[in-house]
Amino acid sequence: MIYIEYVERDRFMPLEIFRYLGNQAAWTAPEDQLVGSFGRTMRIGPMPSYLAFWKCDGMKRMDEWEAHFHSDAGIRDTHELATHRAIHLQKAGCYDEVVTGPAADQGKLFYIEYFAARSAVSNDQIATHFQARAKKQPEATLNFVLRRIGRLGPDPGAIAVWSLADYVALEPFTRLDLDEDPFRPADIGVYRWFGKEIL
Repeated sequence: MIYIEYVERDRFMPLEIFRYLGNQAAWTAPEDQLVGSFGRTMRIGPMPSYLAFWKCDGMKRMDEWEAHFHSDAGIRDTHELATHRAIHLQKAGCYDEVVTGPAADQGKLFYIEYFAARSAVSNDQIATHFQARAKKQPEATLNFVLRRIGRLGPDPGAIAVWSLADYVALEPFTRLDLDEDPFRPADIGVYRWFGKEIL
């Protein structure tokens, strides 16, 4: 499962503090892996501007997280308390991994598509579709296709993460006609790895 946190920066918080405390790679629980930490760049895309992708061991991990944050250790965790004051966690979602491609290269430009999929459409059908798209577009690497579990996540409910070398490579990719695509994006965003984004 991937748990996504949708984060916004408090404009009254100095950027340097936000980037220091918002770098959630400091979370040290060995059960969790930060596989994506994306910041909207050049103001292209929707808000919230930041997404953190946590790979974890299913819903049981949600119970364990809640238990930790209610525990004495969680209450005394000064770094975590400071982090929650520095970043605005606006919403979150739980997602199935439909496609997991190569690990996200922190030096790349990321293009995230937000799309919908009807309940009758299987994860395998979505995976086949995006894998076929990826073969036709070698300039882009398909890192993730994620689909929310039930209604546990914001609309439109599914996400595809692509990475490209730069904006020059992005241009032909984003000019592709997707009007007849069954998973046509409802919205898109352009991102850098957290800390490399241009506000």
